[in-house]
Amino acid sequence: MRIVKMKLSDLKPADYNPRIELKPGMPEFEKLSRSIEEFGFIDPPIFNERTGNLIGGHQRVAVASYLGSYDEIEVSVVDLPLKKEKTLNVALNKISGRWDEEKLAILLKDIDSDVTLTGFDDDEVDNLIAAYDYKEDIEKPIVEDDFDVNQFVEDHPEPKTKLGQLWKLGDHYLLCGDATKSEDIDKLLQGKKADLVVTDPPYNVAVSSDSQELQESGRGKIMNDNMSDSDFDDFLTAVFNNYSASMNPSAAIYVFHGSSYQREFENAMNAAGIVVRSQCIWVKNNATFGWSQYRWQHEPVFYAFKKGAAPAWYGDRKQSTVWQDDLLEDLPATVWRVNRDDTTKYYHPTQKPLSLIAIPVRNSSKRNDVVLDLFGGSGSTLMTCDQLERVCFTLELDQIFCDVIIERWEQATGNKAELIS
Repeated sequence: MRIVKMKLSDLKPADYNPRIELKPGMPEFEKLSRSIEEFGFIDPPIFNERTGNLIGGHQRVAVASYLGSYDEIEVSVVDLPLKKEKTLNVALNKISGRWDEEKLAILLKDIDSDVTLTGFDDDEVDNLIAAYDYKEDIEKPIVEDDFDVNQFVEDHPEPKTKLGQLWKLGDHYLLCGDATKSEDIDKLLQGKKADLVVTDPPYNVAVSSDSQELQESGRGKIMNDNMSDSDFDDFLTAVFNNYSASMNPSAAIYVFHGSSYQREFENAMNAAGIVVRSQCIWVKNNATFGWSQYRWQHEPVFYAFKKGAAPAWYGDRKQSTVWQDDLLEDLPATVWRVNRDDTTKYYHPTQKPLSLIAIPVRNSSKRNDVVLDLFGGSGSTLMTCDQLERVCFTLELDQIFCDVIIERWEQATGNKAELIS
């Protein structure tokens, strides 16, 4: 390091610099202006001769250029590679001033050395990057893949997947197994814990698919969806005990459920140490077929977490009680208005739009987090996680729907699933 005189015009600001640009009239600008006029440059800016970038002193140089009082100033010259330059830039800027948090997050993601050298601790860095990633997630459109489940089932009457098989689908895992058996969940998770659970268990109402073709194929109903009340209670107890044992302390769990058995769901969750924080509502664009006086056009979703813990939250905190279509971008609420596509194409009886599953995935997980779903169905959770860069661990009992999940993912990605065991 050496001190030399350089022209202000030769001090090129780093384009990645995460500080807010100061402008005349801003309090910080006026303070710096008065300081420079009174004392000059007591603390020289830092210039990297290897890259030609100004590392520290961006705001002072900008103010001095505006004042026009200096042609040359003393600078501290260093010779650093770009990565170390960026780390030093953040460390110098950490002390005072306001951040452009988006630029700061991008810069911190680019620094692969010890981030504590920047003056930020790991939690600060994680929070900044998570907030930036959430903004990117919201801006990223979720693409409905329109996979033809009905045609696939018709063309493949005999399932390829065998009970107990574990498949790897890119970063994701699928096990053909039973959600009530802890040994199956252990085999699926391979020692990992879930950062988020999104689940759509059977509602015990013998719900049927809207697809006539699927009904005729014999695949129009959900397995384990027509039990006695006692058996259903035991089923839910086993399922939520397994979920509770598989969740990180900060994991949230979103549970789609039928209103008719809402009490049974909540009782089983409470018994497993999972407490409901609120109930969200998915408002569908069309009602289900039926002979009830009031036809169902909504579906409730419990938002819950482990007792005594605080669930991780990455979404915007400007909450509203209604989640309109345009609010999917930034306003979490308790009513979700997400259109359901042509129901004749929803071949799994409770198939959900990917844009619906994206709501809890965006709000309650970050990129590379583990998302667990023990009722894989037609693969909506896995497909949503694939688009949002989460890692999905999913389980499905019905062998043909394991085939559906594999084929759906392969068609969407162009990759091949790998049989692990």
